[in-house]
Amino acid sequence: MSTTTIQIRKEVRDELKKVGDMDDDYNSVIEKLLREHNRNMLIEYSRKVVEERKKDFVSLDEL
Repeated sequence: MSTTTIQIRKEVRDELKKVGDMDDDYNSVIEKLLREHNRNMLIEYSRKVVEERKKDFVSLDEL
């Protein structure tokens, strides 16, 4: 696997340590943060779609 080096402030490094578990390396922590970000983006998109298409939904009580 190819790796690279990124520069971050020590404060950011210290915060990243709080996100990971004892066995996590920084790559695992960043992957975890990216998954969470993508999950949040999906939730935000889903809410937007539901809000825009409210008129297309039918209440279960109406069925």
